[in-house]
Amino acid sequence: MSRLFRLVVVAVALVCGVASAAAQERRVPDNEELLVRTIDIDSPYYIDRLMAKYLSWEEPLTAEEMHYLYYGYAYSDLYRPLEPISAEDRVLSVVEEIMTDPTEERMNRLVVAAQEVMERDPFSPKNLNFLAFAYGSLGDAENERKCFERLEAVMRTIENSGSGVKESSPWHVLWFSHAADVLYAKGLNIKSREVVSRTVEYIFLTERDKEGNLGYYFDFSRVYWVRSELPEVKEKRGWRLNDMPLK
Repeated sequence: MSRLFRLVVVAVALVCGVASAAAQERRVPDNEELLVRTIDIDSPYYIDRLMAKYLSWEEPLTAEEMHYLYYGYAYSDLYRPLEPISAEDRVLSVVEEIMTDPTEERMNRLVVAAQEVMERDPFSPKNLNFLAFAYGSLGDAENERKCFERLEAVMRTIENSGSGVKESSPWHVLWFSHAADVLYAKGLNIKSREVVSRTVEYIFLTERDKEGNLGYYFDFSRVYWVRSELPEVKEKRGWRLNDMPLK
């Protein structure tokens, strides 16, 4: 899976030009503030309003808006980080087919499957990359741009949540997979992972990166906030825009 992700990252980079996350003032997520600001319907950071803007991407979200949207999503009843997303298997299966024969029909199937993943994890760097790749291959430059800009916005948000190089200043992520995805999207290879505390994990790289770092710390505390509801069957839900499902 990681190899496939890196291959598609290269393909997207050839079209769009991968931009590294621009350095901004670090902002460690303040859980109490996030909750207050994102559940208040009169707040400019009300979660549903931000999500609608994120999904349409007619106007890119600011760094401030992305901060509240990404970390505020942890309070959404749609946030189920410990439950598997079945559509992810379909995405990877189609990507494997595309690596041998990139037909238009397969690209369209990749779009459909990746959009289903987005209903459960709207911020997956890997999935946004696959979507950008598929749209670009289909000649849909507008949606390719939107997906790639979302990917860059998610990367910046995570990287601005800490230095990543100290246990006391980790990068905060909402899914376990986001940590590896961020590193792969930066062109880095993972050697191993080590849990260093109840909420922080250190991911070792196969070699030092250009900053001289041998690895990065990630905070997974939010993953454990929500208990998995499996095996109970829940009603299928998803984000909607103008009362239309993201399909």
